[in-house]
Amino acid sequence: MSPLIFGSMRMSEDKGDGHYWAKLLCQAYYAGINTIHSSSEYDSFPLLQKALKEVSLIDSTIVFKHIVKLAEPHFSDYEYSSNRLKEKVSNYLSIFEIDKLEAIQWMWRSNLSDQQRIDSFIKQQEQMRHDVEDLKQSGLVGSALCFPYSLEFMEKALETNIFDGFCVYRNPQELEYDRILTDCDDGTVVSIRPFSADKALIESEGVIRLLEYNFLEPAIKSTILSISSVYQLNEIKGYLNAKKNT
Repeated sequence: MSPLIFGSMRMSEDKGDGHYWAKLLCQAYYAGINTIHSSSEYDSFPLLQKALKEVSLIDSTIVFKHIVKLAEPHFSDYEYSSNRLKEKVSNYLSIFEIDKLEAIQWMWRSNLSDQQRIDSFIKQQEQMRHDVEDLKQSGLVGSALCFPYSLEFMEKALETNIFDGFCVYRNPQELEYDRILTDCDDGTVVSIRPFSADKALIESEGVIRLLEYNFLEPAIKSTILSISSVYQLNEIKGYLNAKKNT
């Protein structure tokens, strides 16, 4: 997993067609971004699939790693299902035509209160522990990361020791998880939204400074960010080169 991960959620045909995004993905890969974050729930998912097929035509040596957002249970479900989890993993492997997902960003959704989510998760934690280990031992998944939705859920998930790490929002405007990050092992957390999608913040602080700030937290090993142009990619190339040499 590369330190910077290509976030696909904001990919849009308003910005460019499949060929445009394929060329950008190739340049991102050459710059050191070898991992893509995606979800079949995103409107951008078909465009990503189209772009990846074009990437293979442009340069067949490019092989991206994939971290996928995966909810089990989902909003329409009230209990966790082993079969649904395995089916969702299998579907992603089939779509990307790969043998292994670098990581899954797992979420317990469902239409329950946060406390009810926590109680249900604790109740079924042993089954989930077994399923996560089975997916990893079978080589289908490299690691399982938890996206907690709340501080309380993260605390409970950390206690169970089921997951290899977490995915959390982190930037100067969203620091609510910082007090728990100190309890996480170094290099086990993937951060999301390092720029807070805030144009004013980016202009005042600069992307390099925001990235440096993000990685000041020892628990964070990678961050997911949206890149939609060569200009944006060039902005972070210096940072990527520095990371390669550390």
